[in-house]
Amino acid sequence: MMPSVASLLPHASPMLLLDELLWVEGERACCQVRVGPRLALFSRENGDVPAWVGIELMAQTVAAWAGYRGWQQQQPPRIGLLLGCRQYVSHQPLLKAGTLLRIEVEQLMQDGGLSSFECRLFAEQQLVAEARLSTLQPEPDALSQLLGRA
Repeated sequence: MMPSVASLLPHASPMLLLDELLWVEGERACCQVRVGPRLALFSRENGDVPAWVGIELMAQTVAAWAGYRGWQQQQPPRIGLLLGCRQYVSHQPLLKAGTLLRIEVEQLMQDGGLSSFECRLFAEQQLVAEARLSTLQPEPDALSQLLGRA
């Protein structure tokens, strides 16, 4: 059984957007969320969500993957930073209310704390968005220095 997403991410409501971590296989992971109350912060009056929210869903899936790897080693969730998003392509402008979304990520490259991930967002079985994310997960003491808490 997979741990809860809330136990893997350093996020809290209303910014904890994912419902569930479905699986982790090596350098890949998959999460899901239904377009509804969890995404209310971004919802329009009819409950639809702009497709650009997919970038954050992808980033949180990367964080869930990293959190799961830490969880396996009995470490608490660590802060990660989204450095950039390349080639975000959305095949539709909105994520429709009530739609079950599946987010898949795969780590392509890692150099220290820097990583690159190929990400895909599906609505039901249809690909609706894709992107490549660049992330940084600094060591905890380096993050403290960066934030001026040394």
